[in-house]
Amino acid sequence: MRAWRVNELGHPTTALNLEDIPSPEPAAGEVRIRVEATTVNFADILVCQGIYQDRPGVPLTPGTESCGIIQAAGPGVDLAIGTRVAGMTNMKHGGFAEEALVKAATALVMPDDLEAADATVLYSTFQTAHVGLFHRCNLEVGDWVVILGASSGVGAAAVQLASARGARVIATAGGEAKRAHCQTLGAEITVDSTGDGAADELYEAAMQATDGAGVNVAFDPVGGPLGDVTRRLMTFEGRLVVIGFTSGSIPSYPANHVLVKNYTVHGMAWAEYAARRRSVIETAHVDLLDLFRQGRIRTDVETIALDALPEALAALEARTVTGRLALVP
Repeated sequence: MRAWRVNELGHPTTALNLEDIPSPEPAAGEVRIRVEATTVNFADILVCQGIYQDRPGVPLTPGTESCGIIQAAGPGVDLAIGTRVAGMTNMKHGGFAEEALVKAATALVMPDDLEAADATVLYSTFQTAHVGLFHRCNLEVGDWVVILGASSGVGAAAVQLASARGARVIATAGGEAKRAHCQTLGAEITVDSTGDGAADELYEAAMQATDGAGVNVAFDPVGGPLGDVTRRLMTFEGRLVVIGFTSGSIPSYPANHVLVKNYTVHGMAWAEYAARRRSVIETAHVDLLDLFRQGRIRTDVETIALDALPEALAALEARTVTGRLALVP
């Protein structure tokens, strides 16, 4: 089978090699799938460089979230051969290939009539947004929510889910085109995230919209100066969920500030729910499929061929991508 391999850690433009390798054999708790689609994430760039939190060691095939048909199963797996699933790969034999190894504990059965690219985005991106907003932050109708990086995959998913729930969305995005895109997703107010004054502009816009009260929820996959300002925007009993740090800068939340303002900071590593509290992701799965079939959320996913992966990762790194990318081998 063909697979993108990293034999020496480095930037994807030099580290990735398209090779023919044998089909991987699933270990206990794993299944091998024929890959139908794999999401292309910023995390994949970090995996190639060896600076992601999971470091499986080289050689490896990146691609963390895939949809496909089970071809083989390791010991201790109840899923049947031929079942269509989406799940987290084992990071050693990831989804940027014709076949991948998926951790069975993370797998969710996907309907046969759902496009594979849609399935991967609903599985990964929308699951993260759903669990972060509703399970961690208990977002309610009428709440004000700030969503950073709102034109990105997880940010765009969060905008749609918050809007569908009846919350009022303040979104940040880079440039007029991406801000306009956020409005089509349901954002009520948008703020340009580019420029040195973006954090101040976000603060002023949010405080004006809420008559100085601050926001109920903040959803932060970005970090940096914008992430830092979200804590200042918290209203009484506000909820802030940390999703990631695509800016490369990790904000701090001083304990005295948390105490005085009476807000809560939540972490949200979705894979931990698959391992520790599967009922949370199963509930989200049912809700997401219903919302998608009703047309209340959309994936905005663009598909790419296996050969086009390096260019896709470069576009992702340059932040020229709106929505999601999925590799279809």
